Formats: sequence, C-alpha cells, structure tokens
Amino acid sequence: MAISTSFQSQDKKSKEKQQKKEEIIENETTDAQLEAQRRQLEMTRANPGEYVDFDIPWRLDLSYSLNFSRTRTADFRRDTTVFTQYLSFNGDFSLTPNWKIGVNSGYDFRLNQISYTTMYVSRDLHCWQMSINLVPFGSYRSFSITISPKAGILRDLRVNRTRQFYDL
Repeated sequence: MAISTSFQSQDKKSKEKQQKKEEIIENETTDAQLEAQRRQLEMTRANPGEYVDFDIPWRLDLSYSLNFSRTRTADFRRDTTVFTQYLSFNGDFSLTPNWKIGVNSGYDFRLNQISYTTMYVSRDLHCWQMSINLVPFGSYRSFSITISPKAGILRDLRVNRTRQFYDL
C-alpha cells in the first residue's frame, strides 16, 4: 500500500508565462522545433538535478509505503511476517530568484534509520548554471560541483569536479 502527496507554492508569473508559451507553441511550432523541445524535455526528466525551475518558490513531495510479506525463517521451520514501512520526502525552495536548495531523503521504520540522502544547491548565472550536489552521510559520501551553459546546443560544454568518500 502506498500513498503520496505534493505541495507547492503558487506563482502568478509562472502561470502567465506557461500560458504564453503554450500559445506560442500552438501558433508557431514546426516539426523540427517540436522534436527539439521533446529532446530537451527528455534530458530534463532524465537529469532533474541539472535543470532547475527557479520560478517556483518551494515544493514538497511526501510518500509513504507499507509492505506486508510472509517468508520462511532461516531454519525453514516456520513462517514469519515482515512489515516494511518507508517514508520518503523530497523538496526544494528558492532563497532568492537565482538560488535554489533541494533535498531528497527518506526514513526506513523497520531499520530505524534515515535512508540515502542527496542535497543540491543551484545558482542561476544568467547564461550559465552552477549546481553543487552532495551526499552528506552514509557509506558512500560524495560531492560534485558543475558549471554548465543553459543553451541546449552547448549542454556538453561543462566544468565538473567530483569527490567520493567510502566507509567500509
């Protein structure tokens, strides 16, 4: 069983921008433009940390799942019941129109511990975008800093610095 919900702030400017974009798309798009927009949308969905919407001041997504299963014990003599509960959350907020901070994490009630957590900070630099991604704790901690152009044609031109730390 699972349940989820989302909360986000409303912004009048973003609604107006979306309506104008839809009108422009309906009136002036060609097949080549539609294909380019589709590819850009796929890239955005595949790499959400690299593409940030700075028009939404805050967003929070919550999800809870409950799993019930029956398994055999290690000695195969009897059945045992296992309940697994998990709460996941992710969200972000804009400090200013150009700065955005986000987090993705969860809590495992069976293990009584916080799950794999990632955090990011993004900065809009006009034609460029900077993002800092961080895995702050756990066995595999890491951080990366990326500076990349916003233009889709130049998306392969980027500066990236990554460090990983392992606890065995």
